[in-house]
Amino acid sequence: MTLQANNYYILASSQLFPFSAAVNPSTEESDVIKIAKEAYDFVLNKQYTEALQSYSKAISLFPEQPFFYACRSILHRFNGDDESSFYDYQVAKRMDFNYHHYLEWLENQGEMLESEELLEITESLVVQPDNAQLLINRAMLQVQHFNYAEAISDYSKGFVLNNDTTILISRAAIYMYVLQYDKALSDLNLVLETNPSLDAYLYRAKLYAAIKEYDAALKDFDAALQVDNQNTAIYEERAQLFEQLEQFDKAIVDYSQIISQNADDFYAYVLRADIYEKTENWEEAIADYTSAIQLNPYYSDLYQYRGTLLEKVGDRAGAEADFAKFEELEEED
Repeated sequence: MTLQANNYYILASSQLFPFSAAVNPSTEESDVIKIAKEAYDFVLNKQYTEALQSYSKAISLFPEQPFFYACRSILHRFNGDDESSFYDYQVAKRMDFNYHHYLEWLENQGEMLESEELLEITESLVVQPDNAQLLINRAMLQVQHFNYAEAISDYSKGFVLNNDTTILISRAAIYMYVLQYDKALSDLNLVLETNPSLDAYLYRAKLYAAIKEYDAALKDFDAALQVDNQNTAIYEERAQLFEQLEQFDKAIVDYSQIISQNADDFYAYVLRADIYEKTENWEEAIADYTSAIQLNPYYSDLYQYRGTLLEKVGDRAGAEADFAKFEELEEED
C-alpha cells in the first residue's frame, strides 16, 4: 500500500486549505497537490476570484475528492456566500465525514466560552505543570470546546510525561478531525507496534475507510474483532463500510450480530431495515421497523418509514394508520 499515491490521503495531509497555517511542506508533488498549491497561493495573495476558479477547475478534474469541495466551501463562506458554502460542505461531508468535523471546527473554534471546569484545570496546571492526568483531562475538555489544536498540545505533553501509548489513540482521533491523516496514522502505527489495541485498530480502520483503502480497513476491523469479538461498535463500523461497498449481504450479517447481542437496541433494527430496503426485501424491512417501533413507539419517523413500505406491498390500511400515527406524534412535538 503506497499512500503517497492516494489522493484522499495526500490532499488532506497537505493541509493546503484556504487560510490554513498548518501547511505540510513535506507533501510530494503530484497533479492534485500542484492545483491545491496554486489555489492556496491565490488565497495567500488575496486573489479570491482566481482561487475559486482554481477550486472549481479542480472539482471538474477530481470530482471524487472532498478536499476541493471543502476548500471551496471555506472560501465561499469567507466571501459571504453561505448558500454555496453549505452546498459544498454537504458534498464534502457526504464523501468523508471527517470533513464535517474539520469545517465544524473552523466555524466554532474560539467561539465558545471556557467552562469553569476547564478554567479550574488550567489553574491547577500552573501549580502542577507536570501532572499528566490533568493535561489529559484538559485535553478532553478542549475537544468539547472545539479547541482541537490545544487538545493535541495537551495530549502531546501528557504522552511525553508518562509514555502511555493510549494517549496517542486520543491524539490520533483529533488529528483525524483536523484531517492531518499522516499524523493520525503515525500515532496509530506507533501504538500497534507494541500493543494490539482494539481502539487503535478501530480508528485506523476508519481512517483507511475514509481514504478508500478498503482492504486495509477490513483487515483492521478483523484484527479488532480478534481482540474483542463482542464489541458492537466494530460490527457497526464494518457494516457501514460493507454498505458503502454495496456488499449488502455482509452488512446484514454484521447488523444481525449487533441485534443478537443487544435485542433491545431499536436503532440496530433501523439500520438493518435500511439495508433490506436497498435490496428490496420489503417484508424483512417492515418486520425490522415493527421491532424498532415496539422498542421505541414514540419515534415518529419509524411510522413514516414503515408506512411507505406498507404502501409498496399493497397494505393501504396499514400505511394510512402509520402515516396518521406519524402526524399525531409530530403534532405532539
